[in-house]
Amino acid sequence: MVAYDVPFGAMLLNGARLGDLFGRRRLFLLGMATFALASLSCALAPSSWLLIGSRAIQGIGAALMMPQIYASVRLLFEGDARRRAFAIMGAVQGVAGAASQLIGGYLIAINAADLGWRLVFLVNLPVALSALVAGRWMIVETKEVLPSKLDILGAALGALALILVLFPLMVGREHHWPWWAIVGPLVALPLFAYFAHYEIQLAKRGGVPVIDISLFRRNGFTLGSITAFLFFSTISSFSLSLTMFLQVGLGRTALEAGTIFVPSTIAFFVGSLLSESLARRLGQWALFPGMLVYAIGLLLSVAVGFEGGGDSFMLSSSLILNGLGQGIVIPLFLNLILSTVANSEAGMASGAYSTMQTAGAAFGIAVVGIMFFSVLDGIGIKPGSALASAESYGYAFAIATIYNLMAVILSLALFVWLRRSLSHQPQALAF
Repeated sequence: MVAYDVPFGAMLLNGARLGDLFGRRRLFLLGMATFALASLSCALAPSSWLLIGSRAIQGIGAALMMPQIYASVRLLFEGDARRRAFAIMGAVQGVAGAASQLIGGYLIAINAADLGWRLVFLVNLPVALSALVAGRWMIVETKEVLPSKLDILGAALGALALILVLFPLMVGREHHWPWWAIVGPLVALPLFAYFAHYEIQLAKRGGVPVIDISLFRRNGFTLGSITAFLFFSTISSFSLSLTMFLQVGLGRTALEAGTIFVPSTIAFFVGSLLSESLARRLGQWALFPGMLVYAIGLLLSVAVGFEGGGDSFMLSSSLILNGLGQGIVIPLFLNLILSTVANSEAGMASGAYSTMQTAGAAFGIAVVGIMFFSVLDGIGIKPGSALASAESYGYAFAIATIYNLMAVILSLALFVWLRRSLSHQPQALAF
């Protein structure tokens, strides 16, 4: 997972800028082809090192794709049509997320032709081929009128700084927070500062930086990025702690655990489709009920953990509310943030938003992981210990989920602040 996530997060800004310069459809197709070839390499990998390297290339391919999707929707649709497009995209992402867990668990369980985990990568190939054919004929090409001169130094500085943050956050806990896991983020701080200085100076000289730092001088975009960081820090981290609770604490198989997420996915799909009509009625305030529903779902999850997970109805209810809240918030929030920037800045803003999303997820996993396993350590249970029980893992899950709940509540507060800031920016009110 780390081999994929670190290159993915580190390359998002660069992927977005490459789309601006050379065409977003072209970069989407290049990214999809890279992802497909890397998936084949993963499936055929004869060693762990080749598998890790292939996963890293997968991450780079995904980083070339994702910003193009966000920026293209932002540029090709307006008003109600844009809200509808983001809603459909959110619904598809939700279904894909759940399907991947179910299909992955099923493929491992059936072990067709004794291929085991290799099937998980082979199943990507027909999907990628279909996307390449559809993308070639259906995606409208967009690009910015800019000199096609690459900012090599800026790209390297930004990617290195992100790696120095993301890698320690993702693997530091497993290695008991060695010195490099502390030094890496500390070194990244002055490197980010130099990166920002270099990008500002390059823009002043008439060059084309990886990202225009002036984006972050706008209250709407900066507040939105921080809110996105916090909100997305809750999603993957919640899935991590819940999966540990289900599979280790409650003894569920990977397929059974994946099945438990199905109601949440259906609710996510429904929430995404509802987001458009909510936005028409409530405007930017449509985000508020979505976040509130998500917070209530997390509160129920805390109660489920303290109770030991025996109440299946309460667990299902909490996951349905979680999925519904996320489904409402994610499409609307993406539209809101990208509506604060001009058309010429859509690519950069998409890359920055995606980077904050990935960094937030890594931060949340690190915090929740520390909380979850610290609770287990405190009661004398090591991961994989025969002493593991539903009660102990449920308690750890509940404590860890308190972080998720607090982060969403803080996101709510920041959203209110963001909404007030945007009320003074007429160009952002096309939401």
